Amino acid sequence: MLVEFVIFICIGAFAGLLAGMFGIGGGALIVPALIFTLDHFNFGNNWINHIAVASSLATIIGTSLSSSWLQNKNHNIQWSVLKKMVLGCIVGTIIGSYMTPYIPGIYLRWIFIAFLFYIGGKFIFKTSKVNNSQTTQKISTGNSIFLLVGAFIGVFAALVGVGGGVLVVPFLKKCGIDMRKAIGTSAAFTLPVAIGGTIGYIIAGWNIPELPQYSLGFVYLPAVFSIMLASIPMAKVGVQIAQKLSINKLIKYFGIFLLLLALKLLVSSL
Repeated sequence: MLVEFVIFICIGAFAGLLAGMFGIGGGALIVPALIFTLDHFNFGNNWINHIAVASSLATIIGTSLSSSWLQNKNHNIQWSVLKKMVLGCIVGTIIGSYMTPYIPGIYLRWIFIAFLFYIGGKFIFKTSKVNNSQTTQKISTGNSIFLLVGAFIGVFAALVGVGGGVLVVPFLKKCGIDMRKAIGTSAAFTLPVAIGGTIGYIIAGWNIPELPQYSLGFVYLPAVFSIMLASIPMAKVGVQIAQKLSINKLIKYFGIFLLLLALKLLVSSL
């Protein structure tokens, strides 16, 4: 149990740092790391992928609270936009989490691998379009679009166990929102995604007997609390680093990291 605890702490520290830097929940790291760890210790049997996704969303609650608080302190959250997306994202995450028991675990893994390749490549090859300008442009998108996009991201986030930030940031940039504010708003967006998804996964896995001890539905509590213990303070460090470094470099490095994770998962799945 001590070895597991140390592994979960390391996962949480790195995930929290990434969450603070990029306005994401950290699921892009947590999900594959939990898949590897749970598989190594033979936890969860055929439900390993579901447990990894559910536990990732649960840890994002703490990480998002930490990074959102600092982003708001730095005036980087566009609250008017966030309010338009919240209802859609909550509904979407609950729907997505209810869908997962009917989706084989290997399919969830392939969805996540494809997601990592797409986002990693996007971050690497499109960083030239990102700038650090602090001028916020006027948003012309209608309220219904924000609601629908929030719902779509919510469903997708619930299926792959991320906070949705990697989709929210590019969308908000398309709406003309400054990059730092897009990251800050994304950090706050991941909170309702994580709450809605966690509730859904608890209910969806409630009556499944094959789950490991100390699980609440699909949520594996030892992993969640251990990861949050490190991710919450490290998210604050990540926000402080992001305020000082070039956004272009941060996004490019993160894209490389995502591609390496995707390759590792791909090799282990073949």
